Amino acid sequence: MPFHYVVVGGGTAGLVLAARLVENFPDVNVCVLEAGENVTHEPDLVIPGFAFKNLGQPRLDWGFMSTPQEYAKGRSIYIPRGKALGGTSMINLMTMGRAHKHEYDAFAALGSPGWDWNGLVDYFRASETFAPSEEEKSKLNVAFNKTAHGTSGPIQRTLPQWISDVQGPFTQGMQSLGVAWNNDATSGNNVGLCTSYHSIDSHGARSSSASAYYEPNEHKANLTVVTGARATRILFDESKDSSGNLVASGVEYLKDGELHTASAQLEVLLCAGTIQTPQILELSGIGEKKILEACGVALKVELPGVGNNLQDHFWSPFVTETDTKYESVEIMSDPARAAREWKIYEESKKGMLSGTCSTLYAFLPKNNFMDSVPKTGHSSMNPSLHAVQKEWLAADDIPFLEVALFPGCLPVPGLKPEPGKSYCSVFLALTHSFSSGSIHITSSDPLAAPAIDYRLLDNEVDLDILVHAIKFARKLGTTTSLSSVFTQEIVPGPSVQTDEEIKEFIRSSIDTVFHPIGTAAMLPREKGGVVNSSLKVYGTSNLRVVDASIIPIHLSAHVQATVYAIAEKAAAIIAHDHQL
Repeated sequence: MPFHYVVVGGGTAGLVLAARLVENFPDVNVCVLEAGENVTHEPDLVIPGFAFKNLGQPRLDWGFMSTPQEYAKGRSIYIPRGKALGGTSMINLMTMGRAHKHEYDAFAALGSPGWDWNGLVDYFRASETFAPSEEEKSKLNVAFNKTAHGTSGPIQRTLPQWISDVQGPFTQGMQSLGVAWNNDATSGNNVGLCTSYHSIDSHGARSSSASAYYEPNEHKANLTVVTGARATRILFDESKDSSGNLVASGVEYLKDGELHTASAQLEVLLCAGTIQTPQILELSGIGEKKILEACGVALKVELPGVGNNLQDHFWSPFVTETDTKYESVEIMSDPARAAREWKIYEESKKGMLSGTCSTLYAFLPKNNFMDSVPKTGHSSMNPSLHAVQKEWLAADDIPFLEVALFPGCLPVPGLKPEPGKSYCSVFLALTHSFSSGSIHITSSDPLAAPAIDYRLLDNEVDLDILVHAIKFARKLGTTTSLSSVFTQEIVPGPSVQTDEEIKEFIRSSIDTVFHPIGTAAMLPREKGGVVNSSLKVYGTSNLRVVDASIIPIHLSAHVQATVYAIAEKAAAIIAHDHQL
């Protein structure tokens, strides 16, 4: 049967679009094509404390790898992406933060009116329910702002139910270095130290786009979901519209070894994510001519921005041993303790299994951790975006470093926790990299993974920022409150001291935070954009992109909450455009 809308990708954004369309407009038929399966209630996915177990599982994770990164010791970087109904909202670590309002304001300033903070905040609110108790607000020093926080949306945003004993000394140490406490980091100013928020419901279960958006609508007659359906290309009518734009007629997909077609009467909504959205566009004939010709794909729309502008967050590890009176997650390797924690979780939905144990975050502008502004020379970034980031770096209110407390040993190649010891990791992530990469097809085979090149560390600015981050972590460890907690630095280790030695360590250890964005950027076409402010692909009349790939410039926040807001806004735009 023909559908009004065909959604490619039943992930974080795709299920939001489908749900909002079918629940608000009963006469509209929506089809969702998802390559993965429905695994919404599997315990390893539902229980927050098991989240790390899902990464790298081929059934749940696309498990992409980058090309060898020249400036990172030739290493290929692992990039997990969710492969299931719910997409990456099923395998992520459930953080629900928001960036500084000025960063969202840049979306509009770069050429997309209506996409500033004021144009997004109502959609953040529409996507979530945040209802902390008075006890939680007092204990965790969190404020509730009714103008910014949602109280009746599908995604449940909650506060941690387990707090590490290291959190108190860590907070004191950060404050002694001039990092202020922020009791409302999601209302447009995320600078400072704050309690983390997660997409976990009051029953201690993961709140995903599958559980929150899809399941309440799954039995609706106007919603069709096809799982195990791998989209191969967008189909177009032979004739163009009166403006000379391509008209999408449907989607070709592979299921059980056979090709099928889902026809779209109104629109095709591409929600395949930052990695696969540009891949599908290129396979469909939309992209840079020389790339498509080299792969034997007929060009339909010359759009060089497709697949370019790849940005991500990158981190380097800092790991110490701690006084053993401070428990770390390694304690869970003890069967008796694991059984005890399981009982606590079953009975009260609290304890170490009720979250990911990351309960404290800080977002720091350069003046909080750097003694000078690094010079920004050569950069692979889009010039318009590079200019914005230079302004941000010089300012005192846009965070360039995320610092998070993890009471355990984060995975570092070659490092294995020793039995009986406790550890603490200071997670140091660059929020605004000056490197910009690409994602492009290498053949016309839709089952072949695209080439993902981050151009990681291709500039000195990123290295300089991360060198200062390592030094900041070391300084933090010497503060009065932490000097007796952090007993021995393990990574980078005492042998790494000079700036050049730290740079070598960073090149050997840097990794992604799994927040890729930008490969179908919402920018003017002449500035390398792929979609306009209505999220329509340039050169088409009825093909939209709705996922993290449209974010033009990166944010000082984990991106899940922003993707939900983007999808909510997109649903409203679509309804308005079609007068639904």
